[in-house]
Amino acid sequence: MTELDVKGGVVVAAVASGLLIALPLVLASLIRGRYAASLADDDIQALSAFLIYAVILGAAATSVVFLYGSHRKGTRPRLLLGMASGALIVVYSFVVLVLSGLTSVLSSIGLELDTVFAALLVSYASVIVMFSVGGEYLASGKGPQGAADTTQTEPGSSR
Repeated sequence: MTELDVKGGVVVAAVASGLLIALPLVLASLIRGRYAASLADDDIQALSAFLIYAVILGAAATSVVFLYGSHRKGTRPRLLLGMASGALIVVYSFVVLVLSGLTSVLSSIGLELDTVFAALLVSYASVIVMFSVGGEYLASGKGPQGAADTTQTEPGSSR
């Protein structure tokens, strides 16, 4: 069993919760506070859906990121949790930015944002992070190449 570094997990989870939960909450409250009179009922519902999706998926991603940060570098749990958090961030970006109806809210207040392109950028960054997590695992020597080097040979036999 691996020892957990709770301090490292808290730091990584604090950054993730700030980006995935607090930032959308601040954005939605700014939009509601500044443009409340010009928003239609459909826009208010879309903004509420944006918040609900951001909080639920952000909390799930933050908990996985906390566990990722709690494990030592080069361990399999850290690799698997890093891959899972990357996949969750891809789902988060697509659901929160595209499916929540944020585009209609932004267009009703006069802002044009291609949310599909924004979701693709976030997904691209998440895939890069997933590759770096895999590279960290392979660099630790515990990957497939490192496992092949640690095989034991019989005494008197040659490799």
